[in-house]
Amino acid sequence: MNRVALRAALVIAAVYGYFLIFAQFAFVEIIRSDFAKHSVTNESAEKIILGAMAIAGITAGFWVAWKGASPRIIRVALLIAAISSAASTWTSGMVFAVAIAALTGAAIGISTVSLATLIRSWCGLVWIGIGTGVGYACCNLPFVFSQTPIHQAWIASAFALIGAFCVPARAEIIVKEARRVFSFPAAVILFTALVWLDSAAFFIIQHSLDLRSGTWGDGFLWRNAAIHLSAAIAAGFWLKHGAAKALPGFAWILLAAAASAVNHDGTRLMAGWLYPAAVSLYSTALVSWPGWFSGVSSERAIGWRAAWIYAVAGWFGSANGIGMAQSLERVPQEFIIIAGICVIGVMLISDLKSWRIALAVSAVFAAAFWPREKIEPPAGSSYERGKQVYLAEGCIHCHSQYVRPGTLDDEYWGPIHEGKFTSWPVLIGNRRQGPDLTNVGARRSATWMKQHFMDPQIFSPGSPMPSYSHLFEDGRGEDLVSYLRLPSENELLAIIAKSAAWQPSKAESSSEGKALFESQCIVCHGNEGKGDGRISGLLNRAPANLVDGPFVWSPDTPDRDLKISRIIKFGIPGTDMPGHETLTDPQILSLQKYITGLRSP
Repeated sequence: MNRVALRAALVIAAVYGYFLIFAQFAFVEIIRSDFAKHSVTNESAEKIILGAMAIAGITAGFWVAWKGASPRIIRVALLIAAISSAASTWTSGMVFAVAIAALTGAAIGISTVSLATLIRSWCGLVWIGIGTGVGYACCNLPFVFSQTPIHQAWIASAFALIGAFCVPARAEIIVKEARRVFSFPAAVILFTALVWLDSAAFFIIQHSLDLRSGTWGDGFLWRNAAIHLSAAIAAGFWLKHGAAKALPGFAWILLAAAASAVNHDGTRLMAGWLYPAAVSLYSTALVSWPGWFSGVSSERAIGWRAAWIYAVAGWFGSANGIGMAQSLERVPQEFIIIAGICVIGVMLISDLKSWRIALAVSAVFAAAFWPREKIEPPAGSSYERGKQVYLAEGCIHCHSQYVRPGTLDDEYWGPIHEGKFTSWPVLIGNRRQGPDLTNVGARRSATWMKQHFMDPQIFSPGSPMPSYSHLFEDGRGEDLVSYLRLPSENELLAIIAKSAAWQPSKAESSSEGKALFESQCIVCHGNEGKGDGRISGLLNRAPANLVDGPFVWSPDTPDRDLKISRIIKFGIPGTDMPGHETLTDPQILSLQKYITGLRSP
């Protein structure tokens, strides 16, 4: 066995395993836990901390490109990484968190760019696939993935120490001249699109209970680890045998299919197979690209290419994907389309000979998104069973499913749906008591709906709606939720746009802010607004601590009060935070002032 190649693979596994389990996951949860223990008044604290990590990582990467890579630099960087993740377990306060973030980012920036520069002198493409696969697989092992963030930080330290110990000395360069597969700008666009879509999809799945449990829940972790390892090794073999141009396109096909499939109950299991395979395929290509496929041969040139592609695709692409997914509970088709356009464009523009690959990607693209008439789900599906529950329980007598044009319906329950009524029976309904349910799936999460069905009074004191908790004893409740959610999931972005454009009237606020808070908010946010309400533990994500923060959705900017008013009015679509659409503008402003007062030091 080639010991140098084996050690190189272990270094790759250590670097990327550390990045995944600590920098992208455990550290974020650690600082959020610290915020919950201390009064943090800076509403952008988390963004500042993670921004410090990104800036340090980008800067360190370019420093290596300028200074030149060496095995010693990688060892030092990995030792710093081990120290920073261990020290994070004692994180206390903003300054300390920023320092840990900067050290972590610098260590990752140095080690990734140095590794990309030196890897061609240590091992071949198959070993790169093995190293990448082992890194991803280790992070998905149940006794790693399911650990507390503190324990994951210590595991990450162990990864980094193993990597530092295994760094090989300089060896003979295996590949003398890197093959040029894509132009440098094309490669940056290609990998940025893949990382961006992957990061957005990961964040959405990880923070949505039903998506997470159906893709990488506890019962699937061993399977996911095996898929990551197998796909990465396969990628190494494919790259070795000339598949460098086709591999990113194939990875997008799998990633797009997984992102589409994860949105629906019936195909979520398939997404659990496709997603890890796609990630390992493109990740192996990304690790190997600077040294093997960038078209340059000198270490300095490789280092600069690596620094740029990891800065843009790695740091910027990842941060952008996560940032744009903050308020989403399903992966929007628009995200998949944008990434697909980038992949197809790169393949066509970079080399006309790659038209076959682009054609294959385009065919999947067209098949997935070609406009088609809406088809009723088949009999026996959760949706169809839920429709029968809706009829049997008489929901039609108190709720409508038709947003009436030219009325307040558009503001309260829109957008308006134009078109024929094709379902049978037609369920326009009568609105005698409750709200319209046309777009309720985009306005209320599945978790919120379930709690509301079980005990409507805790959300709407005095509501005539009875409890339907008995429906959840035999599965009928879950079917009813599926029926209400499925048709309107695609309206999520339209409702987000409506919220972003809404402005309250100039009317004076009322004096009922405290009373409104007690009737509308304390069930989730608690009597004192600290996020410890009666059902807070039943939600996918703990409600915001309105006293101490952090305030992810309403940073301290000049339009903060307007953002809070919009959240009160429309909620945060895609999360468990509901809107209060029927409150008047004076009531919205009164509640906003009361909540802002809770935040005051």
